[in-house]
Amino acid sequence: MKNELPANIRAFRKERGLTQEQLAEVFGVTVGAVHKWEAGLSTPDISLILEMADFFDTSLDVLIGFEARDNRISVLAERLRKMSYSMDPDCISEAEKALKKYPHNFSIVFECALAYAVYGFNQGTKKYLRRALDLFTQSIPLISQNTDPDIDETVIYGQIGILHQAMGDVDRALEIYKKHNAGGLFDIKIGQILASKGDYKEADEYLSRVLVKQLGDRINVVMGKIQCYIKQNDLKEAKAVIETAIAEDAFYRKSDKPNIMDKYDCIYLTALASVEHKLGHKKKATECLKKAKGTADRFDADPDYDAKNLRFINIKDSLVLHDSMGKTGMDAIGFALRFLKDKELEKIWESMG
Repeated sequence: MKNELPANIRAFRKERGLTQEQLAEVFGVTVGAVHKWEAGLSTPDISLILEMADFFDTSLDVLIGFEARDNRISVLAERLRKMSYSMDPDCISEAEKALKKYPHNFSIVFECALAYAVYGFNQGTKKYLRRALDLFTQSIPLISQNTDPDIDETVIYGQIGILHQAMGDVDRALEIYKKHNAGGLFDIKIGQILASKGDYKEADEYLSRVLVKQLGDRINVVMGKIQCYIKQNDLKEAKAVIETAIAEDAFYRKSDKPNIMDKYDCIYLTALASVEHKLGHKKKATECLKKAKGTADRFDADPDYDAKNLRFINIKDSLVLHDSMGKTGMDAIGFALRFLKDKELEKIWESMG
């Protein structure tokens, strides 16, 4: 907290048109004493400060520059987060004050843990990392107080695992990640640690699971992006994201045999047809639809939904990929047409029989 008293004494003195000598006479002190007050080299006794406030016709709070901060828990927690993100030099001292004031409040303990982690990582200070680890651990029994939907025990254990890794205890980090790996949340971290330890077969299993999950997520992300770009009439970007997705699908092919990527390509090719049609390229749009139909026919003649048969997916057991876009390639094209709501494209599709 800044000491505003020296500057305020000087400002009020000058406002009254007084010299330091004249102010010294008013309060019965030496000129040197006034000089030291205004230079911040010494502080007047409290009785003199009270007299000054009366003399300058101001309140004590205004004279000393005191401004009460909003220290409600929610406001304090938010302030600590902003201070840690901006690497405010006072953040750590403020965090310790907050912990003394609210040692059993989840928001405060959690935000202070984050602050110590941020400073520990940025400055390479193990003392701060250990403090962060202790605070995250302390926050777990307080989790019932939490009201932030983005935070749960798994998130906290993830932070704890990261801290153990940063401090070189990868075995403990691996143990934590495996124990709290709900929904495969830590598959990447587990795979990376196992690979670094030379457990390549198990690492590959975990990393393959990540790729399978990303395949499912990617089609939803791409379709969402297509919709956003088309609605904002950014057809160039819509076309680019579709073509990128088709190229990435080829990345997962082991051979020329049909696989689940073909079904996804049926959707992408239909979306590309819509974009080409909106760009005024009716011939290209028709070609894209024909290619989608040919891909669908090929897939439907010998469908393969097993992710195990894709390139880079090294898993022990078969893993059939399911989605809400229909079972067949033709179903996928129908899904894309309904999703795109492009009446003109639907007419072209119907004309193709």
